[in-house]
Amino acid sequence: MLSMSTTKQNIHGFAILLLCSASILLATSALATPAPDASPQDIQPGLPLRATFYYPWFPEAWKQLGITPYTNYHPTLGEYDSGDQALIRQHLAAMQYAGIQAGIVSWWQQGAPTDQRLPFLLSATAGSTFRWSIYYEMESLLDPSVSQITADLTYLRDRYSADPSYLRIDGRFVVFVYADGADDCTMADRWKQANTVNAYIVLKVFNGYLNCASQPDGWHQYSPAFTPAAHGVFSYTISPGFHKVGEAPRLDRNLTRWKQNIRDMIASKAAFQLITTFNEWGEGTAVESASEWASGSGYGLYLDALHTNGTSSVFLPLVLKLQATPSPTPTISPTPTTNPAPTPTSGPTPTSQPLSDPVIIAVGDIASCNSTGDEATAGLLDSLAGTVLALGDNAYESGTAAEYSNCFDPSWGRHKNRIRPVPGNHEYVTPGASGYYNYFGAVAGDPQKGYYSYDLGAWHIIAINSNCSDIGGCNSGSAQEQWLRADLAAHPSACTLAYWHHPRFSSGLHGNTTSMQPIWQALYDAHADLVLNGHDHTYERFALQDPSGNADSAQGLREFVVGTGGASHYTISQPIAHSEVHNDNTFGVLKLTLHPSSYDWTFVPEAGKAFTDSGSTTCH
Repeated sequence: MLSMSTTKQNIHGFAILLLCSASILLATSALATPAPDASPQDIQPGLPLRATFYYPWFPEAWKQLGITPYTNYHPTLGEYDSGDQALIRQHLAAMQYAGIQAGIVSWWQQGAPTDQRLPFLLSATAGSTFRWSIYYEMESLLDPSVSQITADLTYLRDRYSADPSYLRIDGRFVVFVYADGADDCTMADRWKQANTVNAYIVLKVFNGYLNCASQPDGWHQYSPAFTPAAHGVFSYTISPGFHKVGEAPRLDRNLTRWKQNIRDMIASKAAFQLITTFNEWGEGTAVESASEWASGSGYGLYLDALHTNGTSSVFLPLVLKLQATPSPTPTISPTPTTNPAPTPTSGPTPTSQPLSDPVIIAVGDIASCNSTGDEATAGLLDSLAGTVLALGDNAYESGTAAEYSNCFDPSWGRHKNRIRPVPGNHEYVTPGASGYYNYFGAVAGDPQKGYYSYDLGAWHIIAINSNCSDIGGCNSGSAQEQWLRADLAAHPSACTLAYWHHPRFSSGLHGNTTSMQPIWQALYDAHADLVLNGHDHTYERFALQDPSGNADSAQGLREFVVGTGGASHYTISQPIAHSEVHNDNTFGVLKLTLHPSSYDWTFVPEAGKAFTDSGSTTCH
């Protein structure tokens, strides 16, 4: 979510520590010799370094989007509290058992809950050889200014860098930096200019990172749905799996593959050997013990594999097993620490995974290299949190790989990791819509189908492919229509939203799409609530209607046409029946807040335009 020029890389020598247990020697990473000025209490690990991404936002994050606990698994420690000193010591013991030397802690900004919890982690680790660094998350949402980065680095230096438990390399405090898919060499330029405090900066890779004039001290990758991620001598990142709540697994767990990943990671001799993650339970990437992979050691099979460097599992007889309790009580830690810190009175609320009602941002007909409208709507997304629904015709004129790369990605690409797309007719100008499916990858669904579903909070969300002739039809009895009815039956949610490209009803240039009536009928029969479409380059809100276009306030669906993503404008000359609001001259996005039994909508216009539309409706 690694690398830099060799002239910047400074890899320390390291020893191999052999542990003997059950007559088997276990090769593990050892600590480097401390710098000459280091005190006995300030022994810092050298490179290569085995580290893991760590999330200190529990118990708050156990409840998200109306789901408790927010995970597909059952952590051995139950729904624990990240501020519990005994819990921190148990985590510390588990990571050290796995040969992990440092934790990279999610950090959002000064004063944020993740910032408030960091002192407790540092204090609880006192007397241990384990070290902590931070993961600067805001780069993934914004492009912080040079002055903001300098202020944050100065704050980290003054507040934390002198703590013996904070990770330093060559005497310099280490900061890992997350990024988004749209970042480029200008990000590296900003961080180089801002680093006036001599921090050791490790940036996340992006396309062309090795060619940047400004090179940080290190590079890394954070992409747990894909493993391994190898970047030469700079980093090697592995993930046990990726199964986010409400989604199908993007990376299945496989212990055989995991052990091979570990062996390959060690053989790479990369400076940063990274594990994603220790405890990101919501995305299902945790290596911390769970009932699904419990083991005799008490630490779980994934940490056992790290303990043995990917070879045969060996359980140490004196290891204390983790206690599976919903709220951990103090226990004796296998690695005692000194100077325990008080339990904080409040914990973090992860900005990347909001705990309030989910928000959707929807729009279609987006990017053309002949228009700057997509830049205006991408700018709106910069300040709007939420899941983004791209409603098709995302890259003009033909949805080619080059158009996605050159027209869509420079503006909307920075929000790619939160887009849930559907294809439009322009995507299928390229045979099989290959440019679209290759750009979005697994998140776009099966390329032979293009339809899929997921949950957001209390809502069930359904992505439909309205390019009927390319997928075997949309008629009653077609594969997609049968799948839709089965999916609706399997998810009898109080509120249901569906989205696709071609609108069943529209006052715009293209007008009504009658081929989508069977899909509307299936949704209507299941008492669904909302339909979102693009295709016509207009904004239009309809009253509740049945599949034939009759007003139906009891069971009808509300449709929004939001083809205002930036490609161009179409004219509405004569609104059709039940069109409540329409506009044909404003780019913008539709923001929906999904409450457990209702929804709010607001049309957010491009900068400089005044048109808007808002309201609320209860679900059926």
